[in-house]
Amino acid sequence: MPSRIEEELELLRTRFPNLEFEPRGNWVRITSYSLPTGWNRNATDVAFQFVSPPAAPYGIYVPSGLLFSDQRPTNYSEPAGNVPFAGTWGIFSWSPGDGEWRPSTTVVNGTNYLNWVLGFASRFKEGI
Repeated sequence: MPSRIEEELELLRTRFPNLEFEPRGNWVRITSYSLPTGWNRNATDVAFQFVSPPAAPYGIYVPSGLLFSDQRPTNYSEPAGNVPFAGTWGIFSWSPGDGEWRPSTTVVNGTNYLNWVLGFASRFKEGI
């Protein structure tokens, strides 16, 4: 039987087939995540770390230097330590809202990391 992380990765790969998984620390990097107008990049890499259910995930990691209208976004800091991917990274303080993270015994019957990653678009639409 596959582990929860293996099931989450399989589901994530349905939308992000080229994601990179770093088992040391259970990190994921997705390249070229599209950004809306206003950011100083059209797309950015994003990274996050798996946590064990029922704990909710926390933080959107991006390569340093991401700006919106030439300003540093709120709830964002850099550098963010401990990211296992090359380069310097920053972190958006971001997590599912209260009551929004409801994982089930299977990844398809409750909230999952694919839902969460697709939700990054909401934060990026907010801009600053």
